[in-house]
Amino acid sequence: MNPFYRHYKGRFYQVVGEALDTRDDGPVIVYRTLYVSGYELFTRPRDEFLGMVSTPQGIEVRRFQPVTYDELPDEARGMVLRQIVLATDG
Repeated sequence: MNPFYRHYKGRFYQVVGEALDTRDDGPVIVYRTLYVSGYELFTRPRDEFLGMVSTPQGIEVRRFQPVTYDELPDEARGMVLRQIVLATDG
């Protein structure tokens, strides 16, 4: 799975991993924001994360579009680097 994604509304995220939702044994994607947020981690059912969504204009697009590190804006790259520093200082 690609580590970086752009949400169809424009924000960037980093996939942390895949987990099991113990309520229904379904796979979920664990991901972090690459912008300042009140929450660091989110989950979404795998099929929903990788699936399509209809925009307000009625256009079907991927909910999360894979992007490369080079396509991330500077703020998002900074968040990735901070996570690396935190992980190595721990």
